[in-house]
Amino acid sequence: MKNLVIDKRVIRENLRIIKENADGAAIIADLSANAGGMGLYDIASLLRDEGVSAFAVSDLNDATTLRYKGFMDERVMMLQSTADPVDLKELIALDVVCTCGSYDAAVAINGIAEAKKVKAQVQIKVDTGLGRYGFLPAETDRIAAIYKYMSWLEVIGTFTTFSASWKSSKQTLRQLDVFNDVLDKLTDMGLEPGIAHCCDSAALFRFDFAHMDAVRVDTALSGRVPGKAITGLGKVGYIECGLEEVRWVPKGHRYGAERPIVTKAPTKIAVLSVGSYHGFGVTRHVSAMSIPELLAASSRPLYVRVNGQKARVLGNVGLLHTLIDVTKIECTVGDSAILDVDPVNVKGLPILYKE
Repeated sequence: MKNLVIDKRVIRENLRIIKENADGAAIIADLSANAGGMGLYDIASLLRDEGVSAFAVSDLNDATTLRYKGFMDERVMMLQSTADPVDLKELIALDVVCTCGSYDAAVAINGIAEAKKVKAQVQIKVDTGLGRYGFLPAETDRIAAIYKYMSWLEVIGTFTTFSASWKSSKQTLRQLDVFNDVLDKLTDMGLEPGIAHCCDSAALFRFDFAHMDAVRVDTALSGRVPGKAITGLGKVGYIECGLEEVRWVPKGHRYGAERPIVTKAPTKIAVLSVGSYHGFGVTRHVSAMSIPELLAASSRPLYVRVNGQKARVLGNVGLLHTLIDVTKIECTVGDSAILDVDPVNVKGLPILYKE
């Protein structure tokens, strides 16, 4: 049996540290991508029990799940901007805060709200460099038109998303300046931007200048913020599986598929029925790595733990299987192996929660 194990005790401790660093700013839990692979409903329930009342998602199905499973009084925000009338009708019916990232999206939301005769709460998204959604900084007149001409919209907040907060303070500062400039222009026009937020998990712990009214946290909940490790945060998520086979092979034995490796001495090998398909050995932020970083990561040995001892992965992680060296470990078929994984990469495994 294979499980993705999520320790709720670690999440609670991570949340405590997040609150300390937020220094009074409201906490918005970004539960996109099935709460970072940890399980949307279970993690949302844990966070609600710990006093979190604002949740952000990036998919209509996630917003629907939260509402249908009893999150009726909590604020649920859709981070993705869309002008799709089908999605917007459902979001408005669910009383979800919609994101206006363009004038067209604002017009579409206003039209549906007017037809339903309900006020739709919205957030304004400003694009300061990530480039996916949002009004350009020069489009403050278009943003102002939402306040002036779209009477069925209630602007409750304005936000942006940093593009490289985990690695570039210079770039992040520049984007923060752009966002602040937009906020100042709106205020000078006599408009109320509402709750201002721009701080993601990495920015929360790496900078103390961008907390504003609220912070959006995602990877900090799992303790897997990209970049350098954050002191105090514990990593959440590991795969627990049994050893499928254990055997000795002689010196000169070949193993592996694409690039076979030859043993240099008699070796005791164990087989795990977990591989890259399940998320082991997968790097989430590989697309953001430089060539030297990629080379360093590819040459770094991987380890798992068997009966409390480190066992080195032999060769490449396979799609569905992994070989490990257990020469110096007392073990047998059925003993448990622990594999560190980022939950967001895991698929095909049930989640087992530890309380």
